[in-house]
Amino acid sequence: MALSVGEHILDRVRKQLNADKVKLWLPPYTSEDGQKGVIPQDFITKYSTGLGLPDDTVLSALEELRLHALEKLATRKKFQESGIATLKVKLTGKAPQEANHQLTIETRLQANGLQLKQLISKDCCIDTNRLKLIASGHVIEDDVALQTQHVRHNSQIMAICLTETEAEARQHQEQIQQLSKTRQAAELLSSKEENTDSGEYYLQIADQNGKRLDLPKEERKALVLAMTLHEKGKASMKRRQYGEALLLLLETDKEFRKCRAAILNAVDNYAIVCLDIVWCYLCLKNVGDLPDAETRLQSCEDCFRRSYGANLERLTVVKGGAITELALFVRLHLLQGILAFHQHRVAEAAVLLGKAESELKRLLVDDEKLTEVMAMGFTAQEARLGLRACEGNIERAVEHIVKKKEEKKELRKKEHEERKNKNLSKKLGQTANGKSVNLETYHSLVSMGFPKGAAGEALRQANNDIDLALQVLQEHPEFLSLPDPDVSEVQISDDMLAQVTNMGFDVNIAREALRRYGGQIQRAIEELLKTGGVLAPQPGTSATGGQTDASPTKKSPEELQQEKDAIESIVPDIPEGEEDYLDLTLEEEAQFLTEYKMLLESTR
Repeated sequence: MALSVGEHILDRVRKQLNADKVKLWLPPYTSEDGQKGVIPQDFITKYSTGLGLPDDTVLSALEELRLHALEKLATRKKFQESGIATLKVKLTGKAPQEANHQLTIETRLQANGLQLKQLISKDCCIDTNRLKLIASGHVIEDDVALQTQHVRHNSQIMAICLTETEAEARQHQEQIQQLSKTRQAAELLSSKEENTDSGEYYLQIADQNGKRLDLPKEERKALVLAMTLHEKGKASMKRRQYGEALLLLLETDKEFRKCRAAILNAVDNYAIVCLDIVWCYLCLKNVGDLPDAETRLQSCEDCFRRSYGANLERLTVVKGGAITELALFVRLHLLQGILAFHQHRVAEAAVLLGKAESELKRLLVDDEKLTEVMAMGFTAQEARLGLRACEGNIERAVEHIVKKKEEKKELRKKEHEERKNKNLSKKLGQTANGKSVNLETYHSLVSMGFPKGAAGEALRQANNDIDLALQVLQEHPEFLSLPDPDVSEVQISDDMLAQVTNMGFDVNIAREALRRYGGQIQRAIEELLKTGGVLAPQPGTSATGGQTDASPTKKSPEELQQEKDAIESIVPDIPEGEEDYLDLTLEEEAQFLTEYKMLLESTR
């Protein structure tokens, strides 16, 4: 997954040529007619001695670099004279082995993304529907001009092939549509209002301590959309589908950039998105090709420093320890080291890879200990994170896991109560003077024995004054028949209707009574008997009541089912545990570390 040794030698020779300001496209290295010139023997000896390479290797590298320089000059001249740009395209993802993976494409920058795909398709014989193009960390859109999509003369383009086999190719249109479907499902999920009674999916945003963050509606929606797409991308990374993951992560990046900087700086989510994008670059063999990686890694490091502290001291204060977060730093320092290596900062690369190795050793979990903890009934993730947090001590790890589970349970219970009270407050509505009904006063009236519906209406009319509310209840005994405000909407079955209509009541009146009283058949019958089968208008539907909001247009069962199916397609990829993102096995990290340590050794 790294540059080959031959390519690395080219980079070393190129760096030395630049330092010596040698121009291989000029005499004596190149003749006037562009042919190979004369390279003095003392020049070759100087480079072979300085770089520790054989003479013939240096000579071959110089010739290859000379030809490359001439080609670059020719394409620059052509672009200046004709406006035809040269683009370097690297085919990656699930491309067929027989396809040409390194392409040189000539096109005008006024062409759109689809036209560029068509040129690539012609050269590598891959259908345009199977290609996704990325330039400078941005997905190239089909119907937009290249010059407005970060594409310039000599740009590096990553072309991701989305399928691998003929059987998969028959389903390529479904693959193309999957990203769009995922985004639509994420948008549906982000627009869901919190409701403890509905049973619908709802995502909550919390800080590093798991505490709920209350945000303005639109900002919350944008963040939930970005975070949902991120979780979907991380799920693809776990399956090692890095091409698909990268597309989802770039969509995530686009959504996060719509949020205020103050919000992004307060949490580590965006930093992890940047880290994940660069990890995909590495796994798709593009770390050395995309300068976007350096910018993203710097953003990631800056955000980690703000969120965790320079020495992880904030995490120690908030969570009582910081070792599990080291998994993120293993990946960060490894990627920074690899990038430094490709940029010929060998000494810096050695330091960064050394850091990654040291952190990796601290996080390694003994397989036997992992099995022992799992045998106690804990998941692999719980066991791994617990052992890491307690540096391999089984007894302490078990205590840590149990404590974490109890804390999580207590936090969820508290969150449920908060959401329940928020929903109740919404249902109770506002008082005559425009304030929310006071829940404490409401519960006081209920504890005195007043029905919940009566207590809510009395407080709305009395502007939360409990004495005045008691007076209202004495003057309006009809309020005692009002339905409870916190009763969930129920499905009225034919059997329930039959039991009420058998008492001689109209079917529509019976249905409304059952709705008002939450499906309580006996109470619905009792109230109808009291009123002679007539339901009075509900006082709560007044201007100050809790049921005045205009009901949204009801969707058909088919539309609701489609929404449900869309959301359920992404919910399995959204983890319940807030530390899921820290559960890296670190197997791939160890492989890359070994590979690049060997490459470093080859330069010495």
